[in-house]
Amino acid sequence: MGIDQSRATAFVEAYGRAWEEWDIAGFTELFTDDVVYVAHVTEKTVVGRTELAAYVREEAADQGDARVRMGRPIVEGDRVAAEFWVTRSSDGEDWTTAGCLIAHLDPDGRCRFFREYWFDVPGHTSAYDGWGE
Repeated sequence: MGIDQSRATAFVEAYGRAWEEWDIAGFTELFTDDVVYVAHVTEKTVVGRTELAAYVREEAADQGDARVRMGRPIVEGDRVAAEFWVTRSSDGEDWTTAGCLIAHLDPDGRCRFFREYWFDVPGHTSAYDGWGE
């Protein structure tokens, strides 16, 4: 059984909001207790919401203020993919992070397996035409 577009959109929008607000409790509630969260090929993999909360706290301290934009999710079965475009400022430096997430959602809309791919560029860069569609 697959995830419908409205449930996928709700997950993606809540993920973006929790990231932008650094709402750690709200963020971890989006995931199952035993989630496997792969942040990036060069980052560590965390397992479970307790480890995920610790990871997000570290990211909040590192990333600073963030403006998060989420693209329209693409759904196939229980998998949801969406682009993200983040401008952030930390320690007097501006960065743009662009990437994509893939989330495997349970029927209740919580994510049980998550991975993302992203890259950083110095400065604040605007999204290109057609981004996130």
